[in-house]
Amino acid sequence: MAAVLLATFTAGGAGAAAVSPQQPAARPGSHAPAVQTVVSFTFDDGDADQMRAARVLRKYGMHGTFYIITGAVDTPGYMTRRDLRALAVWGDEIGGHTVSHLELPHVTPAEARRQICAGRNVLLKWGYHVTSFAYPGAAYSPQVEAMARVCGFDNARIAAGLRSPGCPGCPVAETTPPRNPYAIRTPGQVDGTWKLAGLERAVTTAEKHGGGWIPLVFHHVCNRNHCGSLSARTSVINAFARWLASRRNLGTSVRTMGQVTGGPLRPATSVPPARRHDVINPGLETLSNSGTVDPTVEAPGPRAPFPRCWMKGAYGQNTVSWKRIQGGHTGRWAMRLAMTAHHSGDAKLLEQFDLGQCSIPVTAGKSYTVATWYKSTTSTQFSIYYRIPSGRWKYWASSSFYQPARQWTHAAWQAPPLPAGASGLSFGLTLSRAGVLTTDDYSIGLTQPSTGRRILDITLLALLGLGGAAAVARTLQRRRRRAVQEAADGQPLPEDARQSVPGPASSPGPDGAGATG
Repeated sequence: MAAVLLATFTAGGAGAAAVSPQQPAARPGSHAPAVQTVVSFTFDDGDADQMRAARVLRKYGMHGTFYIITGAVDTPGYMTRRDLRALAVWGDEIGGHTVSHLELPHVTPAEARRQICAGRNVLLKWGYHVTSFAYPGAAYSPQVEAMARVCGFDNARIAAGLRSPGCPGCPVAETTPPRNPYAIRTPGQVDGTWKLAGLERAVTTAEKHGGGWIPLVFHHVCNRNHCGSLSARTSVINAFARWLASRRNLGTSVRTMGQVTGGPLRPATSVPPARRHDVINPGLETLSNSGTVDPTVEAPGPRAPFPRCWMKGAYGQNTVSWKRIQGGHTGRWAMRLAMTAHHSGDAKLLEQFDLGQCSIPVTAGKSYTVATWYKSTTSTQFSIYYRIPSGRWKYWASSSFYQPARQWTHAAWQAPPLPAGASGLSFGLTLSRAGVLTTDDYSIGLTQPSTGRRILDITLLALLGLGGAAAVARTLQRRRRRAVQEAADGQPLPEDARQSVPGPASSPGPDGAGATG
């Protein structure tokens, strides 16, 4: 199936030839217009509502580039594997957008490389022709650009640099080939303030100045009357695509990012896993920018100080607030989570969901004991999440409840053995009702079996070994009897039987060798 998808996509997507499928064939006796202005529809994150735009483009014989966060695929609000297959069959391009959608200049170089390379490797494994990349939050640096190249991409897109209301003096279009293929410029991000006239103006301005390349950056695609700040209406995309189709005879074309840049498909790049480590910043003493990107505005997360390698975890409908307070269990600081209203779900402090810079590298099948110190006005419990090979994080298990505590109290829980495929772990104490929870000094350790369990395991292994030895002895005895019987009947002995059946006057000597009586 993957091979079929790859062949289909190569024919109609990023690996297609220079002439895009939306260009009409030249009439007999005429010459096709020279393509002067190229427009690329690009969509970040793989939001589920972007399938609306894909259907619009398909209606007009156009194709887009969809940058996918592999760790978000098959999660609520994002595309499914089935959606990605549909895009590939329709001729759209599947591009990389990392595994965890972190701001790459603010993570370690090792984590940045894991994010870029592993994201592409997952998409390649799923069968897609992956040559294009987009930086999460449009945050990039020369070091990150170099990693995109090393990881096998032949182009990477930012979200600024061309003329827009925020940059009236910028160039009207990117050059072809681009000035820097690993920092391809755009007129910014299309959001709710963009109207059809603004999109058309970006194209006509480029046409008047000799053409060029205009990659457009979209996120959510909305059908409602009230859309989010980073949304484009389906009706606007439809009208814009229809208008672009009418300009084909002027040499204006719609192409994917990969069609413009070209380049062969390079193989997957090896990605060393994160080294084993315990909880990072367990006492919540260090603050830093964790690299998180707010998906609602595609911008870096709140700049309010937050403990390094930790994130706010929550789901459902509830009202919570976070505050780093003085008076930790051992150090100076602790984290206080207050839930003032609860309708559903919970909230908790968790290790950053990533590929090992902050999350804890673990081994599938092993059991781990998690622990922390807490104070709480209501009951609380541990929740554990684990990471699967695609980078997606899944809820695993919860402990029994711990009672409210006015003074610092130690909570420890031996979690079940992790399932197959688990390579990363994140855990924390949760609030699932109104109350205040303060935590500090987190720890984790590989669960060591008790002395009784070790004795039981050794006994079972010994019994299994004895049983196996007895079974082997019975098998050899049956083979010898059968061989002797065949010899008595005049049938030739098999070679292994000749070697295993002793002669009638032979018996083992003191040193184990045969001795003749």
